[in-house]
Amino acid sequence: MKLLAIDDNQDNLLTLSALLKTFLPEAQLITSQSAQDGIRRAGMEAPDSILLDIQMPGMDGFEATRRLKASPATQHIPVILVTAHRSDSACRVMGLECGADAFLSKPFDEAELVAQIRAMVRIKRSEDALRQERDSLEALVQRRTSQLSQANLELQENLERLVENEARYSRAVRGTSDGLWDWDLVSDDYYYSPRWKELLGFADDELANRPDSFFSRVHPDDLLHVQDSLNAHFLGQTPFDLELRLRTRGGEYLRVRCRGQAEWDGAGKPVRMSGAITDITERQLMEEQLRQAQKMEAIGQLAGGVAHDFNNVLTVIAGYANILKMDLTSESAQYGLADQIAAAAERAAQLTRGLLAFSRKQAMSQQRCDLGDIVRRVQQFLGRVIGEDIQLKTEILPEPLPVQVDLAQIEQVLINLAANARDAMPGGGAITIATGLRDGTGHGHGEAAGPRAVIIVADTGEGMDEDTSRRIFEPFFTTKEVGKGTGLGMAIVYGIVQQHKGNIRVSSKPGEGTVFTIELPLIEGADALEPALASQPLPRHGTETILVAEDDPSVRSLVDMVLSRHGYQVILAEDGEEVVQRFQTQQEGIELVLMDIIMPRKNGIEAYAEIKKIQPGAKVLFTSGYTADFIQSRGMQEGVELIMKPVQPMELLRKVREVLER
Repeated sequence: MKLLAIDDNQDNLLTLSALLKTFLPEAQLITSQSAQDGIRRAGMEAPDSILLDIQMPGMDGFEATRRLKASPATQHIPVILVTAHRSDSACRVMGLECGADAFLSKPFDEAELVAQIRAMVRIKRSEDALRQERDSLEALVQRRTSQLSQANLELQENLERLVENEARYSRAVRGTSDGLWDWDLVSDDYYYSPRWKELLGFADDELANRPDSFFSRVHPDDLLHVQDSLNAHFLGQTPFDLELRLRTRGGEYLRVRCRGQAEWDGAGKPVRMSGAITDITERQLMEEQLRQAQKMEAIGQLAGGVAHDFNNVLTVIAGYANILKMDLTSESAQYGLADQIAAAAERAAQLTRGLLAFSRKQAMSQQRCDLGDIVRRVQQFLGRVIGEDIQLKTEILPEPLPVQVDLAQIEQVLINLAANARDAMPGGGAITIATGLRDGTGHGHGEAAGPRAVIIVADTGEGMDEDTSRRIFEPFFTTKEVGKGTGLGMAIVYGIVQQHKGNIRVSSKPGEGTVFTIELPLIEGADALEPALASQPLPRHGTETILVAEDDPSVRSLVDMVLSRHGYQVILAEDGEEVVQRFQTQQEGIELVLMDIIMPRKNGIEAYAEIKKIQPGAKVLFTSGYTADFIQSRGMQEGVELIMKPVQPMELLRKVREVLER
């Protein structure tokens, strides 16, 4: 047994060699560290099987497989693709399309490795034997004149083999997932395998073997393309391989891949054609999921890239605007201007938080709330969002629905849904927000079981067609005019719900309005809920000394002013190295360290570790404008006090007071 292993990593080849010596000692291993050299060695050595790594520089395993399968010298050698991702279905689909025969995942399972190799070797040797048998049969036919009596005996043997092969072929036709077809172009006779008819919803005896059974079921928009492809194939110009839609028994259209190959007579006239259809619904679903994941990753990278600097800027804008408001009376004209600045900064902060929530990079501040209280809280200011010509109704269950949520994010979900409903009712209408309880039975594949709290947002607007409903949560998808919609509002809703381990569904028809149903995990302990409607008290002044470390000078000045105005003694530091030095010098008088996580010279996590060595009981409050995944990658531990930028002055003062009084 001769094997060829192609892998650019010498350690992988050594590991494979050791495994084969132990578990498959009869195997002779030939190795190569590049795809080009491996293809050359395959042609020279004619191995029984090839183990081919996918990830290689220059030429990857997919391209190498295509070339091996395209060469007459190597096309019959089984190729086993080696991947590091056991469940990567997209990778496996691509490998099969390139001609791979099997797959193995790293690290190797010894039993699977040996079984795969032996299976591939058996298949190759069987195919080699069949080819040799075919060549032998042709030689016997050529000598039949001089060996007539012997040929008769051999003919009987060959007939028996033919019956066996026919039975094997029949079993393969019945067992394959593809639908096979055969077309006699001379007599116009058709054959459709039982599987071909089954894909369209028919039993074998329910669909006639006629050309019309195919052509009458092709989608009208695809028919011309099918005819053009057939004509081009008959002329020998292109392969016949296309995607089309076939009408099923139920009247829906099934998207399939249709492939075929014609046979020509001596005069070059096509006389026969055979092929198969493959249901590509699952493949298209995976492609759509991949596109969606790529869009989400792009949004996440965009949001994460600007979050830190933008949040620092928003902290400064909102901070000074709120300080101006505190210094002015509500009757002052300047008070209204400062209020507008603060409101605009808060809207910008909401957009940033929404983008990060969509990409699942937003650090959530969760609390235990009654879902009904959240709806009541949003109801108080939703009128300003939807306008006077739209009636707002609420239907809230009397019993509590305890959930663990980020209050601001769930409020944003309801605001975005209400704004979307408003845009769907340009002539006015009604929006209904209701709460409910779902039992422990899942509604569909992939949905979590267990009791769920439900929010329903329904409108009497224009509604949506099926295609729009299917794409409503895609990033950048919008039905609005250019300049009137970003295409991110509903994508943000979807991201926030997913981050809360919930799910969201939409039901809509043109002219019949739209209903969004959100389900969130229900938690236990309705008696320990935090009131969502409670107003926050003003933080009391303090006299303690606080060491502030912030590398952004604008934010540092703002925090100094906010704390100083409320009676605190403030010591300032510009980076992690300086904050450790100042704490070490004045540790007895410092009662709280307020510092940014990401700073030059030494980050906040490293500075925190050194401060705890100096004084284990030191109180530290972190701030950050970076994304949650970025913070965690710097070693942030759970349970550490953290307040995310942009932060309002009152919110900062409350948090400082809370940490000091613990």
